[in-house]
Amino acid sequence: MTTQISRTGVPRPTIILVCLMSLLAAGLTACNKNKDAAASDSEKLKKATKTPATQRRRNRNLSRKNLEVKTFDLNEDGKADQRRFINKNGELIRIERDMNFDGKVDLWQYPNAEGDVIEEEMDLDLDGTVDLVAFYEDGTVTRKKMSLDFKEDFAIVKFYDKEGQLLRVERDEDGDGKADVFEYYDDQGNRARVGWDENDDGSPDSFDQLP
Repeated sequence: MTTQISRTGVPRPTIILVCLMSLLAAGLTACNKNKDAAASDSEKLKKATKTPATQRRRNRNLSRKNLEVKTFDLNEDGKADQRRFINKNGELIRIERDMNFDGKVDLWQYPNAEGDVIEEEMDLDLDGTVDLVAFYEDGTVTRKKMSLDFKEDFAIVKFYDKEGQLLRVERDEDGDGKADVFEYYDDQGNRARVGWDENDDGSPDSFDQLP
């Protein structure tokens, strides 16, 4: 087969290959730009729709589909400030409350099959983000997850006994998602000792006994 030479002195198959590669590169660039744009749009959408329904809440689902909603006006101002969601079997699924009567939900409660609240979420600074999650057993709080900066990072976890007495506080001070400071409390509610995680495994390695 004879290879034809173009006026530029470059074999024609080489020119064709270069053209194809250029077109392919341009296509990949455009594709990457489209992907970047799509990713950017996705992030914008996430930020735009960041509400209590898309942030931390039990089962990550605040849907009202197929649920009966019963409303209550606690302060008798003509506006509903408590809603109870009941499924088709008559079971209470969720309670939503507007504690400061500003028209926005700031407390979500979740009961068990017997109707006892076992978990609740609170928006303490009223910005639409859950800042505190409390867990209950037999009507008594056993654990609390708290956010210090109101950004839903839950850097503090408090543990209680069955009588509601504070037992231990775990703190994530470096923001890596693991506790690195552990505070232990006596029967009088006084802090008795502090533990430190020195090898970053999420468990205390050394302790300071307090007077």
